[in-house]
Amino acid sequence: MSKIKVCIFDAYGTLFDVNAACRELSIEVGEKWQALSNLWRLRQVEYTWLRNSMDSYIDFWKITGDALEYAMDVLDIKNIELKNKLLDLYYKLEAYPEVKKVLIALKKEGYQTGILSNGSQPMLESAVKNAGIESYLDKILSVEICKVYKPSKKVYELVENKFQIEKNEVAFFSSNAWDMHAAANFGFKTIWINRFQGKLEKLPGKPYAEVKSLENIIKIL
Repeated sequence: MSKIKVCIFDAYGTLFDVNAACRELSIEVGEKWQALSNLWRLRQVEYTWLRNSMDSYIDFWKITGDALEYAMDVLDIKNIELKNKLLDLYYKLEAYPEVKKVLIALKKEGYQTGILSNGSQPMLESAVKNAGIESYLDKILSVEICKVYKPSKKVYELVENKFQIEKNEVAFFSSNAWDMHAAANFGFKTIWINRFQGKLEKLPGKPYAEVKSLENIIKIL
């Protein structure tokens, strides 16, 4: 993969484990914890798409709370204290085990690194701090800057503008297939981190490579 100068990572599902909050409280949530986590994440993403279509931007933290409320309603989980605990945990999600090691290796190889995420700036900074990876990221880019969510091209343009770099000099990593497709269609070299054994969408843009984790991405670069 020649010419790559900048490695950009999606945050949720790619660097940070979106199931961590519900899993940590699985005893309190009960046997529905995985269903709650899945539906919460699904609605969180879908609400960003719907709000893009309606031209009705609100910040991702509000969307995250709305999606959790919806998921708890559907699964008939009525517990305000539990809701607040889940949101507190989501604000400082755990990173996947390999993340810090991979970022350190990328910096040693001379790559610039960054996050490009739907997450609000405070959410992202909280998760980054909790993971102890602040020193290994050059920029944390939130869609708050452009007030529109992925997969709008305005989001991917933030990388070009903030790093002052060409599209073909960017390697983009995402575990979300739709995000990977959109970034590839935009012009980034994309690597799909297929953590959940997903399938490619029927969408424009194809991955340059597909891996199961971030563990060995330097070999691709």
